[in-house]
Amino acid sequence: MVTMLDCIKRTVPAAQNLFDKAQSNTDELVLALGERINHLSEINIISSGSSHNAALTASLFMEKVSGLQVHSYVPNDFKRKSVLPKDALYIFVSQSGTSTLLEKTLRELMDKGCFTVAVTDFEDSPISTAASTNVPLLVGNEEFGYRTVGFCCSIIVLQLIAMRIGLETGKISTSEYNDYIEDGRKAIKNHPQVVEKTLSWFEKYGDRLKESNSVIYYGSDSLFGIAVEGALKLLETAKLYLSIGYEAEDGLHGPNLGFNEGDTVIALCDGIDDVDYAQSVVRFGKAELGQAYMFGAAPLDEDDLQFEIVSNDFKAIEVAPAVEIIAYELAMINDVPVEPSATRTPHSSAKYFQMHSK
Repeated sequence: MVTMLDCIKRTVPAAQNLFDKAQSNTDELVLALGERINHLSEINIISSGSSHNAALTASLFMEKVSGLQVHSYVPNDFKRKSVLPKDALYIFVSQSGTSTLLEKTLRELMDKGCFTVAVTDFEDSPISTAASTNVPLLVGNEEFGYRTVGFCCSIIVLQLIAMRIGLETGKISTSEYNDYIEDGRKAIKNHPQVVEKTLSWFEKYGDRLKESNSVIYYGSDSLFGIAVEGALKLLETAKLYLSIGYEAEDGLHGPNLGFNEGDTVIALCDGIDDVDYAQSVVRFGKAELGQAYMFGAAPLDEDDLQFEIVSNDFKAIEVAPAVEIIAYELAMINDVPVEPSATRTPHSSAKYFQMHSK
């Protein structure tokens, strides 16, 4: 039977395929935009859950390569906006393409004459068919609702869309575009090493981590999105821990006043951005809370999960498997079933909440 860990590992071939097809997969977008591509004023990304975390992760890089402001919204916030520029690009991210509020919001924008892009895995989904154009995730069927392949592929597709816009409008050169593609390939080549190092680390420290009351992730820049996603993955997969993701500096304000013994702090660190913040909160956690860890670069001691980060602008893809594996392994060590969507017993919330169309 396919496991969630199998899906995490499947990120590699799925991402490689996206980089191989980077231009052909965005050709339809360029064709549909036509001359409009040269007059875009901004990019708005509307998404929920892991898709929203992917947008948070990708947005700063998207600005850099497109030359456009990039804003990320959850649908319920976006629908309250009163200023909707007609020359903006509106990207709707939903792996299944069935998010009901997302579809409703997209259709309302279409009625207003706005240009919409669906980023989904199914070209015949409600969101894909309603949008002006669709950029496929190229994941194929992902058996688990706890998105891992789709999360990383959503980040990559968003970054590739912005790169293509930048290429077509002259913001980046062909040489720069190709360099970014190679940077992404380096990140995905490193993915299996991070997987194996995380599995080995959990084998040694899993029993300690199991005793946590909560797991609090910190991250800067694109790793902020990974911190939020790590918290979500742990909450929805292991189901036993309070889990929160914070931006590295912001999490040193009010949140640290709520730390208690039994809380575990994990700082995601690339060794470049906000290393001092990461090390400070982990140093405090090690001394006062019982356990805390650096994940990635700039370790404080041998207990930390150290792995090399080799890319510049796709580092989130390298760090993502670490938080995904922690969620999966904490479920396994607590005997919490992690089953494919097709066979799992519906969670009790299914009695009350239906956020996707059938």
